[in-house]
Amino acid sequence: MEAHEITHNSVTPLTDTRPAQALRVANYLDQIPASTLKEIDAVCDTGCISKVLSDMPALGYGLSKGWREVMCASGNYTRMVRTYTLLFRPRSQPDLFNDTL
Repeated sequence: MEAHEITHNSVTPLTDTRPAQALRVANYLDQIPASTLKEIDAVCDTGCISKVLSDMPALGYGLSKGWREVMCASGNYTRMVRTYTLLFRPRSQPDLFNDTL
């Protein structure tokens, strides 16, 4: 669900940062690993799930990719769909500029 700021005459969406989106996706993948893009997007509401998943490694998240066979065409055929599993989260970095030395 997208956060909104209410003003006296309108409702404007708040900025949803990529790190916040990545955290929502990571929390979801912790609970339900091997999820498809469609499943993740339906729950996490990121706007563009493929961009979030592409940026997650740069944000310190480890993802594993796999495949799952799903039914299509009213159950007459199957196709392979990409899945994603969270391997690890970003580690906290030490404070390199600590002035207590």
